[in-house]
Amino acid sequence: MILEQYGYDEYFKKQFKKNFGEGFQPARVLTEHKSQYIIMTQLGEMPGTLSGKFRYGIDAGTDFPTVGDFAAVNISSEGDRGVIQHILPRKTCFLRRDAWSAGGVQLLCANIDTVFVCMSLNKNYNLSRIERYLVMAKESRAKIAVVLTKADLCRDIEVKTALCEAVCGDTPVFAVSAVTGQGMEKLLPYFAAGQTVAALGSSGVGKSTIVNALFGQAIMNTSETREDDDRGRHTTVHRQIILLPSGGLYLDTPGLRELGLAEAEDAVAQMYEDIEELQRYCRFSDCHHGNEPGCAVREALESGELEPKRWQKYLQYKKEAGYCENKERYIREKTQRFKNIQKTFHKGKGKEKYWK
Repeated sequence: MILEQYGYDEYFKKQFKKNFGEGFQPARVLTEHKSQYIIMTQLGEMPGTLSGKFRYGIDAGTDFPTVGDFAAVNISSEGDRGVIQHILPRKTCFLRRDAWSAGGVQLLCANIDTVFVCMSLNKNYNLSRIERYLVMAKESRAKIAVVLTKADLCRDIEVKTALCEAVCGDTPVFAVSAVTGQGMEKLLPYFAAGQTVAALGSSGVGKSTIVNALFGQAIMNTSETREDDDRGRHTTVHRQIILLPSGGLYLDTPGLRELGLAEAEDAVAQMYEDIEELQRYCRFSDCHHGNEPGCAVREALESGELEPKRWQKYLQYKKEAGYCENKERYIREKTQRFKNIQKTFHKGKGKEKYWK
C-alpha cells in the first residue's frame, strides 16, 4: 500500500493493468536531476535510471520522465534499483517555454491535482505575472488556487486581493500569512490524502514556508528575502515530492524568474474568451485586425470596449504559445528523420540516398 500513499489511484492502476503485464512494477518519480531519478515503489524508495530502449525511443524533451510521473519499471534482483521502461499517460503536466531545453520546452512536473500560484503581497506583487502563471496552469488541466502570501506585511490587503480576483475570474484567491496564521486554514482541504499540490512562483514568495506553517514543523528549508527588492534565493534547488502529515503530497519547485508560455493556445483562448468571441464578428474570417473594413476588434479598441493593454497581452501570449508549438513540432520531425536514417543504415539499404 506504500505507492497508494503517493497518489497511485484507480486511474493509474487501470492504465498500468491495461498497458503492462508481468515483469513490471508501478513507481512514481519523486525527484529528478540530470537523468538520475529517485522513485517510490511498493518496495519503498530507491534510485531509478532510464532503460536504453526508452532513451532511444524519446522524440522530444517532454517525453523524458519528470517529477510526478508514474512509470512502469523493472526492479533489480537485489530490490535496490529500478529501471524505467515506460511512462503512464499523464493526467496533468506543466510546461514552460525554455530556450535551453530540447525543443524549446521544459516539462516542470506531472500528475498534479492542484497548483498553488503563489505571489507575495510586497514588492513581488505583479498582476501580469499572475496572469501568465494562470495561462500555464489552465493548460495543465489541474485545479488552480492563487495564494497571496505575506499578508502581514501588506496594509491594503482587500484592495490587492480584489485586483487579483478581477484578473483571476473564477479561480479562488487566498490572502494568507504564515506568521499570523491568517487564511491558512483555507488551504488545508487541498492537502487531502493522496492529493498532490504543486507550488509555482518566484523565489522568496514563501512557497516552502506555507507548508511549514500549515503542519507546524520544518518540513521544507526556507531562507530570508533581500530587503532592497524582496527577492529570495533559490532555497529549493530541485523539484521533489514530499509526503505530508495529512497524507497529502507537496511538490515544491525552485523559483521561476522567467515564465515563457508553451503549448498554451487553448489556455490563452480561455483566459481571453471575450477577445476570441469579438473576433468572430469581423467581416472577414481571416481578418488581421488592421485596416480591413468591418473589423470588430478595431471598432472595440476605438470605442474603449476593449483595452489596448489587454489586446497587446493577448497578441503576445498567442505569439509565444504558437512559436513554442511550431518549434516542438519541428524538433520531433527532425528527430524522427534521423531515427529513420539510422534504421536504414542498420539494414544496409538506401545508403546512397542519404549520402547525396
